[in-house]
Amino acid sequence: MKRTLMIALAVCTAVILSACGKSSKPAQNAAGTVAQTETSNETSPAASTQAPGSTAEFKILTGKVTEVSDNMESMTVLDGESKTVFHLDNAVVETSYALEPDVKVSIIYKGEISGSDTTNAKVILVLDAQDKMEIKEVTGTVKDQAMSTFTIDTGSAKEMGFIKDNCEGLDTGVLGNATDDSNGSGALVKVTYVTVTYDAGSESNFPLKVEAAK
Repeated sequence: MKRTLMIALAVCTAVILSACGKSSKPAQNAAGTVAQTETSNETSPAASTQAPGSTAEFKILTGKVTEVSDNMESMTVLDGESKTVFHLDNAVVETSYALEPDVKVSIIYKGEISGSDTTNAKVILVLDAQDKMEIKEVTGTVKDQAMSTFTIDTGSAKEMGFIKDNCEGLDTGVLGNATDDSNGSGALVKVTYVTVTYDAGSESNFPLKVEAAK
């Protein structure tokens, strides 16, 4: 009797140890497939921050104004079927008509637009709409400078005049000091700019950045 009891206890102990030693397996569902218990650590990619049509320092968006805030701090522009709200903090508005609904404008800005989010887009200038406006560069020597304008000689006696509104680099003295009665300095500069052509056919060049040329 005692021997039989000892054999029974030994068999039970072996069964228990065998159960504890087995590795756990993934649970299966009713269809017999392994249930997925792990969660992915991957995150969704961030929204694109590339502005439409360009990855350059300065960018252009042309559209029709649909709304302007009472304090002129922001405006909504319709570009195709997309409405975009731009903040006008420190921006210069140089349009022939008052900034109001149905007026077409070209907006020059720096930074990025993500979808309709313009948080990272800084408006530099708001100008009369130009369907073929381009960001251009020209190099020349400073021929003349006044309070609100300056002129450069681009070579072959060809001169270009620029309006100083909201232009980067001018506060660094890049135009140089006047050396003659015309306030010319002879400093060699590179100007990044846009041109507006008005209904009467006249043009104005708006510099976005002026830097010393090598």
